Amino acid sequence: PRTPAPGQTVTARQRALLARADGRRTPAQLARDLGRPAFHTLLDIRRLAAAGLVATPREPAPTAPPTVPGWVADIAADPDIALLRRLRDALEAHL
Repeated sequence: PRTPAPGQTVTARQRALLARADGRRTPAQLARDLGRPAFHTLLDIRRLAAAGLVATPREPAPTAPPTVPGWVADIAADPDIALLRRLRDALEAHL
């Protein structure tokens, strides 16, 4: 968090949030620490972010998809078309 610019209005509730904002705690954790509802804390954080007093964390880098065991390719290589058609017909019959 940064300090408010001269003339920038910050409420007492927002000052309490700024004092506890450390870049690691989530809004829910801050709300719990302050004994406030999470919704109201989120609103204050949103207002502080819009005013440029807090920065939202960057999106984490995408993780690599999990590796699939080799036997999956053997099973899924040739789908049973007749089974898929029967399933489709059964589902459509119940709509």
